[in-house]
Amino acid sequence: MTYPVLIIDFTKYKELADNVWNAQMAKHPRILTYDGPSLENRKGAMHYEVEEARFVIPSILSRDEYPFACTREGGASSWIGHIPGRQNSAQGGLIAGFLRRNGIQPKKNEDSKFEVRVINHPNGNVI
Repeated sequence: MTYPVLIIDFTKYKELADNVWNAQMAKHPRILTYDGPSLENRKGAMHYEVEEARFVIPSILSRDEYPFACTREGGASSWIGHIPGRQNSAQGGLIAGFLRRNGIQPKKNEDSKFEVRVINHPNGNVI
């Protein structure tokens, strides 16, 4: 079955595309199910696995999870990367516009599914 495709272009959003590309290369799903805003998924994705380590992340970067917190597949098992805040904000706009254009509503099962595809990545397509 084919689903609407959310395109993330490396030439426009380098760090965002790279984060999604790395997550998909690590076998996180390309087909996602829109579930709407989820505080539980966002909280689950914000866990830290190393208790005693101290990480210094420049304040210009923000946490970015894939699969997205608004999807059924998001949450505690998400891939976490750090991208510029402006790209993280742009991602929200990309997703919202994509969902609206494609009439994707939360929790409609098959009608809520979509594919995420990174294009123009210097390392090629996700395998």
